[in-house]
Amino acid sequence: MKPHLIKTKEKDNYIQQLEAKLLPRGRPLAGQIDVTYRCNLACQHCFIVPEENTEELKFSQIISIIDQLYEAGCLFLYFSGGEPFLREDFLDIYTYARNKGFLVSIFTNGTLISEEILDYLVKLPPYSIEITLNGITQDVYEQITQVKGSFSKVMKAIELIKDKNLPLVLKCNGMKINYDQILKIEEFSQDLLGKKYFRCNLSLDPAMDGSKRPCALRLSPEETLNIVHSDEDMFSLCREEFLHHKDNSRLKDGYLFPCGLSYFNIDAYGKMRLCLFIREAYSDLKKEKFLRGFARIYENLSGLKFKTNSKCRNCNISYLCRQCPGRALAENVDMEAPVEFFCELAHKEAQRMEEVLVKK
Repeated sequence: MKPHLIKTKEKDNYIQQLEAKLLPRGRPLAGQIDVTYRCNLACQHCFIVPEENTEELKFSQIISIIDQLYEAGCLFLYFSGGEPFLREDFLDIYTYARNKGFLVSIFTNGTLISEEILDYLVKLPPYSIEITLNGITQDVYEQITQVKGSFSKVMKAIELIKDKNLPLVLKCNGMKINYDQILKIEEFSQDLLGKKYFRCNLSLDPAMDGSKRPCALRLSPEETLNIVHSDEDMFSLCREEFLHHKDNSRLKDGYLFPCGLSYFNIDAYGKMRLCLFIREAYSDLKKEKFLRGFARIYENLSGLKFKTNSKCRNCNISYLCRQCPGRALAENVDMEAPVEFFCELAHKEAQRMEEVLVKK
């Protein structure tokens, strides 16, 4: 049975069955290919920093990588950027991956999506089209994108995708600029698509070059929790951010990477990483085969344990914290050093949870 032909309400069970079969094989189940870092928007919070004088992967190189991912048993493949639709050959790349049987999602800002593109995708549907909508009014949205006319384009794309019954997910990055609109974006998404088709990221990370510029736009821990606890739907949506490590044996055993490093990212130049924030641990897929690079990096990182007496090591509320060695390295140049923002956020969340228990 082909996953893209399954009714939406049956997809979750189907995917769970596939995961149960594939995960024990010890192969990467999901990963992302950034096909370009060019973008037609100039979003203030963007963490992407293109490498100067570095050539993007050619079509043939991307196809070769897709073939290797297929042989490795990868199931989910996410195409992102930059803006993927800026590549003239993107639909050819997408079609190749789709015909190989991958469950393909497209991460896009939506402003370049035309009716012609959607007519093509109707014939060969993706697993999902994920559009970032960081404002529900023109002034806020375009204050973030810094491009006039972009709001009307993204709203038109959302309407077209909905009309053509293609699978759509709306995403939002919370920041100081759109704080007052986050819940309105959630409401818009739920009215349009239902509760399961909205994602919200409430913490911004440093840029690829180490700059903390995006972090200046972060919501405060208090503002973040005000959004999280605004209603049951939002709390359920963000629950993973705060309870993602509670029963994690790797964390209890002192490993630095509780995530397990099972997800990979391939940048626009062919460098593959298992942690986007650890820039130096990569495999150049123009020179090294995917599985060999994946195994080498995994072996180097997965066994790392705490070497210092970092207060993160024995923290009794670590399961509430989004701290990870990658984020610590990006912000503190030290994989074991606490990130002040996440530390404060976790303690405030613990306090709120305690207050709820007292009231009960």
